[in-house]
Amino acid sequence: MNRFLVSLFLCLYIAGAQAQAPFRVLSYNILEGMVTDTTKGKEVFVQWVKQFNPDIVALQECNKFTQKTLEELAATWGHPYAVIVKENGYPTGLTSRYPITNIRKVNENMTHGFIMANVLDYNIVVLHLNPHKFRKRREEIANILANVEQTKEKRGWILMGDFNSNTAQDMARLDTNRIKLAHLNAVKKNPNIENLDNGSIDFEVQQRMLDAGFIDALFEQDRLERATGGKDIIRSTSRIDYIYLSKDLAKKLKTCHFIYDDFTAKYSDHKPVYMELKK
Repeated sequence: MNRFLVSLFLCLYIAGAQAQAPFRVLSYNILEGMVTDTTKGKEVFVQWVKQFNPDIVALQECNKFTQKTLEELAATWGHPYAVIVKENGYPTGLTSRYPITNIRKVNENMTHGFIMANVLDYNIVVLHLNPHKFRKRREEIANILANVEQTKEKRGWILMGDFNSNTAQDMARLDTNRIKLAHLNAVKKNPNIENLDNGSIDFEVQQRMLDAGFIDALFEQDRLERATGGKDIIRSTSRIDYIYLSKDLAKKLKTCHFIYDDFTAKYSDHKPVYMELKK
């Protein structure tokens, strides 16, 4: 076989392998800009991200990052594209192996802002809802869903980030008394905090996502695992980080889970969510 045919077959093999590779998604609240990683260039964080080889990374709390510095960080884990919603406060960010197009940065009427964009055929939303006011969170999720509805797109949606709220779908595992006590203790420290609705846990934010037809990827993965006698994917008794999918993408779900390892035990007060979708 001549050299040309060998090269041709090799190219076809690589292209076929890439076509079969899953679309990898990582969503992570990195605690005030990954403040706990004091190495130059956030090298510990970068090496941790690289092992998952994500196609996109959704970040919350990109504190002290600018568009330029987020681009530089993303490049170190192989993503030539990045966008940050703003350059102050607690911004959301998105990095990608592929071009990020149709970018919308929405900060009006939002505490931390959200990003809407396209990567390949996926409609992406990266969000971080208000941490202290349940009414404000409801307003913010209504704003996000209204923007989603306005696109007229029904397929290809991935909405992810820190929702700062619980879902009624987790009632079987939720320690409701512990959650209520934590919220009440927070009020003692800051009387302006209002996360309980007349003393009750607020499930409305998550219910609005479900009523809009989106699928909670972690809950769906957990349901599938339990149906086959598998392990508890969620493990947490109170999660606030989610990835939601439109129904067409939920059918392509390959895996979704929190990441528990030595890095995530130390470097943020949140656990990252990792997901793979079949292409």
